[in-house]
Amino acid sequence: MTAARHAYASPSWRDAMRAILTTLVDRHRHDFPDADFRMCEVVTAVPPDGGTVVLAARITGAGVEFFDTEIDADVVVRGDHDAMLPAARLNRRRATPEDNAAQAAHAMAMAKAGRVSMRGDMGKAPKPLLRVLAEMHDRLADITL
Repeated sequence: MTAARHAYASPSWRDAMRAILTTLVDRHRHDFPDADFRMCEVVTAVPPDGGTVVLAARITGAGVEFFDTEIDADVVVRGDHDAMLPAARLNRRRATPEDNAAQAAHAMAMAKAGRVSMRGDMGKAPKPLLRVLAEMHDRLADITL
């Protein structure tokens, strides 16, 4: 059976993201018992109405808490939907060197154009949590339209 696919940042995609991250954090939280990491992604110009979607979470050794509004976070990514979509669709585990190079060039161009920005340091998250976040990203990439 093929997993359902969802438009990036749509309500069903956000539900899938929350379910995937909750499952992964529950499965691996023993690997980062002292973690307290907050991340926030703000996506603007989201179809179909051009609205703004906030994807925010606080991840600790006890679990994950989600927010629909901006939070004070260790890492904040902001960008418009179309600028961020290629990264959302890229499964990094399966990406070829050419795929990664194309995404890096796109990300640089979007940052230079002011369409995507990032503040903070993902390195503040413990390495086991970074692996969880990478797995979540790849699982989401596989279901992102």
